[in-house]
Amino acid sequence: MSTNATDNTTDEQARQYAELNIGDEEFVIYDRENHQAWIQSTVSIEVAELR
Repeated sequence: MSTNATDNTTDEQARQYAELNIGDEEFVIYDRENHQAWIQSTVSIEVAELR
């Protein structure tokens, strides 16, 4: 990742997404406004860590 990268994510946008731990180190990240928008992963990091 570039050290010059910028993130224009607002706190409101960050709250749009949520994480659900479904066990065995598996997570579902989903859009709180569009319940059909989700992704399942074995790795999860907080949005704040991306900044």
